[in-house]
Amino acid sequence: MIPVNITLQYLNNGVKDSRRIKLSLDAYVRDTIFKLVNDLHLPTTNDQEALTYHLIRQHQILDGNLTLLEVQVQEGDILQLTLLDRNATVGNTVTGAVLARMGGKAGGAPLPISAALFDSAGRRYDLRHSRALIGRADTKLGYPPESLDADLTEVDPGKTVSRPHALIVFNNGEFTIRDLYSQRGLMLNGERVSPSKAAMLQDGDSLTLGDVSVQFRCET
Repeated sequence: MIPVNITLQYLNNGVKDSRRIKLSLDAYVRDTIFKLVNDLHLPTTNDQEALTYHLIRQHQILDGNLTLLEVQVQEGDILQLTLLDRNATVGNTVTGAVLARMGGKAGGAPLPISAALFDSAGRRYDLRHSRALIGRADTKLGYPPESLDADLTEVDPGKTVSRPHALIVFNNGEFTIRDLYSQRGLMLNGERVSPSKAAMLQDGDSLTLGDVSVQFRCET
């Protein structure tokens, strides 16, 4: 056994946690993931579907068929143990934006004006934060209902909305919206929103997240 001390970041009941852990460099990545998931008592299934965890180092997904030594894990490294949407990567590279939302919670100060989303049935989802997270709640995967300004679970029986799907930001008197690398994408007035660039959001705009359509309304 060739020991190495690293810092592991992961979600624990919806909260970002980290701890110092000693690993064996001659262990395979896949075996290390299996051991970490069991030692940390992380969920292994969701709605009877098996969950697949990944180890990430410096934005790179580590190959499960190689040892930690072969993927060049070193003393003092910071690794992330996480679940990823299929479209959250480019090859084996994970974007900084994806890693940043491992915390699973909306951020920013309280929204200083009134804004909300309305679904087709007239349900109102008040946006509470200047950085409002929109998606589908899943406590097991780190997205409890309270982490979302708009939890669309009730109107998404087909589970087409990603857990974190979009982020609405209020800054300098303007709203923007960004796709958080969702599996089904984000449409603004019928036009796709790129994950790499925020789009301006105005009162009355129509948003489509998976199979769910909502209207954005704000009072300025």
